Amino acid sequence: MAELIVRSKIKEVAKEFNVAGDFADALDKMAVEQVNLAVGRASANGRRTVQAKDVYPGKGTAKEMLIVKSRVKDVAKTHNVAGDFAEALNEMIVWSVMQAGERAKANGRRTIQARDL
Repeated sequence: MAELIVRSKIKEVAKEFNVAGDFADALDKMAVEQVNLAVGRASANGRRTVQAKDVYPGKGTAKEMLIVKSRVKDVAKTHNVAGDFAEALNEMIVWSVMQAGERAKANGRRTIQARDL
């Protein structure tokens, strides 16, 4: 697997939640899928460079960096990667962790699991 996610940082984002062992693998798989979708969007728009707008249209506010920037290029093999792409991907991944926490809380759990994604 590409290992785009820094596993040790997930707990910092999840804050009051525990993190199940399968969550990091599922989050990494999700990140790889998002890079591949972004590559598809760039190609559909006639670009060879994957940009932040291909993955996350909002403004960045995440303090923790869960994405390993150097490994993003390995996943996007056929395309160039813009400098702001990893930060945008990180925003989407951090948001997903927070949403997983909300789902776990709604289900009466204090541990986020892969199924919460």
